[in-house]
Amino acid sequence: MCAAPMPSLAHIFRGTFIHSTWTSPMEVLRDHLLGVSDSGKIVFLEEASQQEKLAKEWCFKPCEIRELSNHEFFMPGLVDTHIHAPQYSFAGSNVDLPLLDWLTTYTFPTELKFQNIDFAEEVYTRVVRRTLKNGTTTACYFGTIHTDSSLLLAEITDKFGQRAFVGKVCMDMNATVPEYKETTEESVKETERFVSRMLQKNVSKLVPSLILDCFCVICEICY
Repeated sequence: MCAAPMPSLAHIFRGTFIHSTWTSPMEVLRDHLLGVSDSGKIVFLEEASQQEKLAKEWCFKPCEIRELSNHEFFMPGLVDTHIHAPQYSFAGSNVDLPLLDWLTTYTFPTELKFQNIDFAEEVYTRVVRRTLKNGTTTACYFGTIHTDSSLLLAEITDKFGQRAFVGKVCMDMNATVPEYKETTEESVKETERFVSRMLQKNVSKLVPSLILDCFCVICEICY
């Protein structure tokens, strides 16, 4: 018989789990059981020898356990704290110039294209899919000066379940491509609109860090 009602389990895994703690840069837990609730939270991580006790407490059967192979293991998702999402469209190419020349020749003209929502959707979908495929479960994305395409980037990260810091870029000076610049008034107004729209969506994976990103982190006037 099960114990007192508990949150229902969505997944139970058995195998090797790797993580880090404050006292150890890497800890390898072999032959452990990990349970994940319907809400996506880890509710237990115990040695497999505790399976009988856990099964009674959480009401699961041995057939519900997914066992990892000897060559598989779980590890925490990767966190990328600085991704210029629009630059993914030419990632790995056009590295022949010093930074400021590179921005003028390649980056700013490309980022200007993100005023086109269809273009933005195609690129942003690819970058979110790729980062997730590579194990990045949390990312800090720099968008462009365009509010609507930056909102679209946030929507795409939410759609694919990635936790993300997403910010609209603010740039009112030093733009070597004149079309890719805002007035200070426009930047403030559009940033406020960006933050307001995101708060209205009330997306838990995005909202907590959004204001900080917009006003402090996602700012490229240093260019």
